[in-house]
Amino acid sequence: MAGIAVITEACIDTKDRACVDVCPVQCIYEYDPAKGLLFSEVEHGSGEIENTHVPDPDNIAIFGDSILYVNMDECTSCTACYQPDVCPVGAIYSDEHVPDGATQTRYNSTDPNKGNDHTFFIAHSRAVFAD
Repeated sequence: MAGIAVITEACIDTKDRACVDVCPVQCIYEYDPAKGLLFSEVEHGSGEIENTHVPDPDNIAIFGDSILYVNMDECTSCTACYQPDVCPVGAIYSDEHVPDGATQTRYNSTDPNKGNDHTFFIAHSRAVFAD
């Protein structure tokens, strides 16, 4: 069985959005800090919003609009977004295959989560969408 998609640190400040185009259920969200909303588009850049969600403020503050987010409750485990030819930086994994090991990216020197392994992103993805 395929696993739920998890976007990890390689997406930080990259946000290629190719994953948005292949997602059949629009469960990949981007954060709009001006509106304080997470939104998913039918196709990236189309402006056609499929879904919105108010994020947990403490958890969205960790990465803000520097990364894309998967709503794990909406993900159908279709595997489309974490195929090797989709994400150019290899930021997306199934939750069953997220690599552990210390992060190599210094994404935010003041981040209290710095130094955690990639599996941090599994809990973080859920926490961002927590109501």
